[in-house]
Amino acid sequence: MCVIIPFDLHTHCTLSFDGKSSAEDMCKRAVELGVRHYALTDHIDLGEFPDPDFDLEATVNGAKEQIPALQRKYAGSTELLYGVELGQAVHDKALADKLLAENDYDFVIGSTHFIRGHEDFYFLDYTDTDVTELLRLYFEELLETAEWGRFDVMGHITYPLRYITGDHGIDADLSQYRVIIDEILRAVIKNDRGIEINTSGLRQKFGRMFPDADIVRRYRELGGRILTVGSDAHCTDDLGKGVAEGLAAARECGFTEIAVFKKRTVNFIHI
Repeated sequence: MCVIIPFDLHTHCTLSFDGKSSAEDMCKRAVELGVRHYALTDHIDLGEFPDPDFDLEATVNGAKEQIPALQRKYAGSTELLYGVELGQAVHDKALADKLLAENDYDFVIGSTHFIRGHEDFYFLDYTDTDVTELLRLYFEELLETAEWGRFDVMGHITYPLRYITGDHGIDADLSQYRVIIDEILRAVIKNDRGIEINTSGLRQKFGRMFPDADIVRRYRELGGRILTVGSDAHCTDDLGKGVAEGLAAARECGFTEIAVFKKRTVNFIHI
């Protein structure tokens, strides 16, 4: 029986350094699930990237070659969006601007996986880390990214909690960052950009979405209306997981529409 999942706007294939399934297989799975609006948003991480196997040129060119062909092949079955998850854009704004100018993306997620002078939050040793200071620096970089504003939605705003709390069991009280989180959301809104509900945490140790409903609701209260939902799947088994829960959370936070991008232009789909 086909499971109907209307959107999944944050996924990865083997074009990402950490992807497990091919672009073709991810598209086939999206069709099987009845996903009407589907985005492949493979990683382009800028700055001092910690993975020596990451090949920026190969990733960019691979997507440029494969995605248009798959769009043609699966037209009528799913709307495949040519996306990218652009990490740490403010670490190299010139290169970020060049990538955006040279590639005809439908959809750009602006994410931060590591902050200046540190490894990805995945690799950090939290036994000797001042988590309070680390999160302060993280939110400062998110604010810088929000003010730069050349993305479409800001990805997984509370990403570090996947590891700080989920993997290492360290409680992180985000109430002390309320002021800067509001600044980030206001900057996103001022630049007519959006945020995402990233459902990957629901299937991980963290057990919650990134960000949780409090931040999504606050974004709405401040006037935000551009919201996407994505599983952050890196393999076919995870594609679409948590999206139903993400849509339910969106409704609970006051949203009646989800944003879908085509050629960097937002369209709203009623939920």
